[in-house]
Amino acid sequence: MAVIKEIAEQEKQRMASGVRRELHLYREGTFLRAYEWSAWLACRFLHDFKVSKRRFKGADEPVVYIGFPEGSLLKWLPEGAEQHVAEENHLVLTLPDLLMADSMETIDGDYAEWRDAIPLMEARERSKKGSAGTDSEMTASDPTTLTGIMQRILAFPIESRSPLESMTFLADVKQQLAALI
Repeated sequence: MAVIKEIAEQEKQRMASGVRRELHLYREGTFLRAYEWSAWLACRFLHDFKVSKRRFKGADEPVVYIGFPEGSLLKWLPEGAEQHVAEENHLVLTLPDLLMADSMETIDGDYAEWRDAIPLMEARERSKKGSAGTDSEMTASDPTTLTGIMQRILAFPIESRSPLESMTFLADVKQQLAALI
């Protein structure tokens, strides 16, 4: 799979070249993710997804992205959309012309407003999200106890997390356990 920096560059090039109806989805575990222009297309024409914006290593500026379980794609696929597999773990949806009836200037403006309105997720927020991702996660003000750590481990949805998120969670748990010893 392509790295985030490459994906973000490809999204910019697609916009500049006028290939705007293609929504690129990348398989990451059991989830599909869309970045930048593709994320905006997904939010505007498929479903109102939760959008994140954060800095990635090697990327010059923050990247906007969405993600959802792969099995949900069919229920959100608009009528007339075509899909094909570009590469392993890379799916391309071509949206019907009717959905993109607005002028390109209007669409570009809508995309820019949407992207600018998304708050940048700070490193601390990402760490918390990757650590537990639930409302019951422990905050820094909570005392770290062995029971609390065990609850976090049991609540962590490893099946729906990327290897990097799982590794970050494990490193955090390890650090908390070391603090108890």
